[in-house]
Amino acid sequence: MREKQRRKENNKAQTFVPNGKAEEFIKLVGSDEKFVNMFIGANGTSKTSTGANMVTNIVFGVQNEWFEHPLFQEFPYIKKGRIISDPTTIKEKIIPELEKWFPANESKKIPQANFETAKEGKNYVCKIRTKTGWTIDIMSTEQDAKEFESVDLGFVWIDEPMPKDRFLATIARGRMGMIMFWTFTPLSYSAWIKNWMDEHIETGEADYVEAEMEDNCQLHGVRGFFKHKHIKRIADSYPEDEKEARVFGKFGHLIGRVHKGFSRKIHVIKPFPLNERDFTVYQALDPHPRTADHTLYMAVRKNGQCYITGEIIHEGVDEKAVKRMGERMKAYESSMNMRIETRIIDPSAYNDDQHQKEKSVGAQFFDKGFNFIKGSKDLMGCIKKTDEALSFQKKKGLMVIHPEIYIFDTCPVTIKQLEEYVWSEWKGTSKDEKQPNARPKDINDHQVENLHRLIIYPTPFVPYQLRRSTSIPASAGGAADNEFDPYF
Repeated sequence: MREKQRRKENNKAQTFVPNGKAEEFIKLVGSDEKFVNMFIGANGTSKTSTGANMVTNIVFGVQNEWFEHPLFQEFPYIKKGRIISDPTTIKEKIIPELEKWFPANESKKIPQANFETAKEGKNYVCKIRTKTGWTIDIMSTEQDAKEFESVDLGFVWIDEPMPKDRFLATIARGRMGMIMFWTFTPLSYSAWIKNWMDEHIETGEADYVEAEMEDNCQLHGVRGFFKHKHIKRIADSYPEDEKEARVFGKFGHLIGRVHKGFSRKIHVIKPFPLNERDFTVYQALDPHPRTADHTLYMAVRKNGQCYITGEIIHEGVDEKAVKRMGERMKAYESSMNMRIETRIIDPSAYNDDQHQKEKSVGAQFFDKGFNFIKGSKDLMGCIKKTDEALSFQKKKGLMVIHPEIYIFDTCPVTIKQLEEYVWSEWKGTSKDEKQPNARPKDINDHQVENLHRLIIYPTPFVPYQLRRSTSIPASAGGAADNEFDPYF
């Protein structure tokens, strides 16, 4: 028993058990399929301890069954690593975690027997050399960007957010092949990180795992560590402007999101082919006299499941804008095999210009063969209905209630605008005395407005049937004359 206890104390990494979200992140990094891997977590989700154990299993080989993945079993890159964080985190968290999880030499009882450290004039450890042949630099985000250059690396672990210029300098260190894993709570530097992440997820170079405090709960999480009452006590103590990041792991610059239930990991899916028999399609259009026109398509399956399947953003505001937009719509709908049931438009599109004596945009589209009806003006009703459509429920990592709507990943503008749709804030000295503003910011919200109007409007599945081109243009998804559906 004494020998068993000694071995346990000398190699705690063998007893490390990740919570559910940490396990997902270990699998993501261990697959070595993505260049940059992110663990975006609230406070207390085991981000740092998970990162320290990843380093341990890279440097000293696989320590337990949770790390039985290709990257850890046979590390394919050079034996030089780098850890990046702010000076306080390095000194107070990262170094103690590494010393805790790095295995000791089995022949001695000295915890640091398998590695040595050096400060090199700094007030924190900045260099680690192991007996397995590894050299690890530890750098502060406060160091000059030039100091991040001029060395090849095999892995980089970033703990907490960092400035963009230092991150880009670090990426260039992977010329000979490298893996990056990044653990952070998205408070500072949030905007550029989110934009970079979104762009490179689309290209397949990056991926992420999200975690909120409840994911590390003994009651509600998978292999959680903390008691629920302690998590609730901490969560309730945070101010509202920090709760989104610290409790739910959401990006700080998106605090005050209107549709908090939207998640790329849940709602964004790969596209699949449509067909006229199995899907009814509805369109929403948000035209503007001085900015690009935005249109959105929603397909409804027989079981009522909805999919945002396409978007068009049309630049150009001259006198031929309606004609060109109509041509693009016809071509797109034909290419996607869409059977359009109803077209919805911003109500203002039917306001005639009394000064220019021109027809309204809605009337101009009608002349081109597109019959749009006015969409809803009930903003709060639209928001509530959209939240209901986005809601889902997971239990022990499994989806038990699916959302009513999914979005194809070929609709990047819709996805981005939905994520960045936030409540407006009062300005001036009296803002603290007012209740929260009940209206979202009126900026970059065109596709969100289209989504709102599609969701609040009755959009049932309509069976495919005999449709005449005189009532519905073929370009709008109508069937040719005398076409008969045997299943109707």
